Amino acid sequence: MNIWDHSRLSVRKFGGIEEDYFQIHKFIDSSKLFYCHFKHRLLLHNLYGVAVTIDKFGDVIQNADKAVVLVRDIAIEHIKEDLNGYVPSLNDWLEDNDEELSKLVTSVNIKDEELKAFVFKPLIMSNLKSSLLITTSDFGLYLCQELLGLEKALILQKQIAKNSTVKRYLEQFRVTKRWQFTPDPKEIKWLKTNKNEYRRSIKRGNI
Repeated sequence: MNIWDHSRLSVRKFGGIEEDYFQIHKFIDSSKLFYCHFKHRLLLHNLYGVAVTIDKFGDVIQNADKAVVLVRDIAIEHIKEDLNGYVPSLNDWLEDNDEELSKLVTSVNIKDEELKAFVFKPLIMSNLKSSLLITTSDFGLYLCQELLGLEKALILQKQIAKNSTVKRYLEQFRVTKRWQFTPDPKEIKWLKTNKNEYRRSIKRGNI
């Protein structure tokens, strides 16, 4: 399911127009730019990803209908659409792979408290060492720049080995649950049925 499809589904569920939601869905799917495989969803398609999305966009947005929508709800719906209606925790993703992936996690020694909180947030939310692959990797540097800015990302970069890539990690990730690779069939059916539907903004004469 692509970013525009998620945006269309958000319009159906929350009102407004697709552009109200596009950047949120783009962020949740940004991990695909680092590993173009469904396993990229391990990184943000979980409750940690919901929390990080709120960190970036705030608690609420106002859509084109002037309705206030919780960013949490938009992120949760995105995850449900991709994972057969399920909203997993990091533990759900990693519990069967923790021992193997933990061996690949880069050790870091960070003094900056804000940066330290960013790096260890997935560990705090899961109590699994393998969860640190998210923040101590090339994708972690991207997340750090998005949330804390370039200066903090460059500090973190000096702590991370050059081979600490999510591609390396995810290639070794073993898929163990059906929801990890199965989108919600009800949402896919709706998208196919309504593929020629005009955007709400056009119908209302706004553009």
